[in-house]
Amino acid sequence: MKIIKKSKEINLLFKNIKKSGFVPTMGSLHKGHEYLIKKSITENKITVVSIFLNPKQFNNKNDLKKYPKKINDDIRICKKLKVNYLFIPSFNEIYSWKSKKRKYPKINKIMEHKYRKGHFKGVLQVIEKLTDIVPSSKMYLGEKDFQQFKIIKDFIFLNKINTKIINCKTIRDSSGLALSSRNQLLSKANKKKAVLMINFVKKIKKKKSKYKNILKDIKENFKKNKIKYDYIENINLKTFKITDKINNQSRLFFAFYLGKVRLIDNI
Repeated sequence: MKIIKKSKEINLLFKNIKKSGFVPTMGSLHKGHEYLIKKSITENKITVVSIFLNPKQFNNKNDLKKYPKKINDDIRICKKLKVNYLFIPSFNEIYSWKSKKRKYPKINKIMEHKYRKGHFKGVLQVIEKLTDIVPSSKMYLGEKDFQQFKIIKDFIFLNKINTKIINCKTIRDSSGLALSSRNQLLSKANKKKAVLMINFVKKIKKKKSKYKNILKDIKENFKKNKIKYDYIENINLKTFKITDKINNQSRLFFAFYLGKVRLIDNI
């Protein structure tokens, strides 16, 4: 595995590579990231992983400060998985890069876009740079951050970028909790509470068919357990708009707090 820190170096390298897989990350890698990397390695001759903690997508400075950073562990994981190239750029390496001018897709003001001001603008700014610096044929993204995946896919399509977005299922631990770098910030008690909430949502969605009843039960359960939440929305995956129909074309999305840790999930 080769570690590259310069944008120009990796750009020149990948201009000559026709088929490659790209896994962009913010570091603090876990089994969910490993799944994306393994999938890329299976489907491509060359796989590149990037580690860049993008400050522009954090609307809360404390969230950025507390975000787990484990670069030595990340390097070890990538070596173990036999990643071909690991791109670890600095802020200046990313944002001093003169990329092509791109259009940004229209984003419905729901969920993360509503509650995290400037978040997706920051996401698209770094994706705009990364797709130019690392011109890969495939990019692998997880469905836990489903709204982000959808927006990046729309951005790629709108700008006719020759990169196929591969969406990968959410990886969960044995208790049902979606893997996230932020999970390690949870206390044991709050992690247990998170598991109970996720499993309650799964159970209630299977049990009831009317959105009104499902929403009421989930809100009552959050209140009962003294859990603050930003949103609980049922989204049509085709239109990506709020719907009251519970079916195979919809998912329940929610964001909630356990202590000062904010978690998101979709079921």
